[in-house]
Amino acid sequence: YRKRPPADVRRDIEALIQLYRRPFIEFADDNTFVDKDWGKRLCREIAPLKIQWFTETDVSVADDLDLLTAMREAGCRQVLIGFESPDAQSLRGVELRTDFKARQVDRNRAAVAQIQSQGIAVNACFILGLDGHGPDVFENILNFVNETEPFDVQITVLTPFPGTPLYDRLLAEERIIHPGRWDLCTLFDVNFVPRNMTAAELRSGLYWLAEKLYNEPAVHSRQRRYLEGLSSLRRDTSISSTGIWM
Repeated sequence: YRKRPPADVRRDIEALIQLYRRPFIEFADDNTFVDKDWGKRLCREIAPLKIQWFTETDVSVADDLDLLTAMREAGCRQVLIGFESPDAQSLRGVELRTDFKARQVDRNRAAVAQIQSQGIAVNACFILGLDGHGPDVFENILNFVNETEPFDVQITVLTPFPGTPLYDRLLAEERIIHPGRWDLCTLFDVNFVPRNMTAAELRSGLYWLAEKLYNEPAVHSRQRRYLEGLSSLRRDTSISSTGIWM
């Protein structure tokens, strides 16, 4: 685990601005704000550049209001958070050395509300087909999304990539349907037998949930609610509606 000096990040962004007048940047790290103090230094360093950006992080950013404020003032538009599943039982054992995500389940709804209240949209991500998932997982995810109203939602299928511990375990359990098929590693194809439902149930559940989440009225409802809150935040702060705002 290594952290780049914030001044170096700023230098690279300044070079990018020479090529693109208004770049929209992704900080492509699985969890950018593990170190909250470093994150604040980064935000202070890049805030004068008036860029727009998004990144990946975890729900713990919701605990640090100073960090969220710094992120917003530095131009953060959205954070992608891997919730993976709405219930703790399905998350136990997913991580190799800790059950961090499982321990956070009870606070996830409040975390989404806190982050979005600060003018930063949440892209809530879920993985379908974990060993703890049964056919009820699709409706459970839909309920979570409807209750929390994240700006964006991402659903993918558990994907055993050849050469990974997950693939080796499922292969040993004779649960890989087509061994060695890299062309099925799309995050949307089902190439394994789930533990608590059939492959067909997982596939049909994916289609059902995608229709419920991504139909036009559902998308507009989630995004409208967030933008209404954003408008209120603009009125309540001295920050201009141009520059760092959507």
